[in-house]
Amino acid sequence: MFDTNAALDKAVRLFWQRGYEATSMADLVAETGVAAASLYAAFDNKAGLFAAVIERYAATFSVHLYAPINDPALSTFEAVKGLLERAASSFSEPGTPAGCFMYSAAAAVSPASAAIECLLREKRIAAEALLIERLHRGAAQGELAANADPAVLGKFINTVMEGMSVQARDGATINQLLSICKMTLDRWPAAI
Repeated sequence: MFDTNAALDKAVRLFWQRGYEATSMADLVAETGVAAASLYAAFDNKAGLFAAVIERYAATFSVHLYAPINDPALSTFEAVKGLLERAASSFSEPGTPAGCFMYSAAAAVSPASAAIECLLREKRIAAEALLIERLHRGAAQGELAANADPAVLGKFINTVMEGMSVQARDGATINQLLSICKMTLDRWPAAI
């Protein structure tokens, strides 16, 4: 038997670097050190392994990234600031592939892998919904300008994070990503 979480962590990084289509089972065997028969027994196929990888990423990286959004001690502005700053540091972290796995992996999925794209889309939509829910609570507490639309603001912040992911993959430094965060937060629709 093999350590499932250790194997998934290695598979996360490999899929993150190469994408779903470009990663073969042979690559996964070499990276994880787990025999193909064992991987197939545990996950059925590459798609099953990828689905487990998505869950592992969500339970580790995404939980860390979105922690400020879930912190009731933070104001809505502080929560979004924390989210954006964590995105900047996570997307440029030296020990991991650049950018965000959920965005990067989606960019490298062909129409033949519609089920994989659907899994990724569901996770991205759930993360955006979490952000929008936090913004709605902030609006209800008077933390946003009266004319601010939490749904539009959430999509805007999410779009900035997607762009930061692409920028990180293209070599943007943490300081450059933090500058994007600052520019975004400078336009915060604060209550008067």
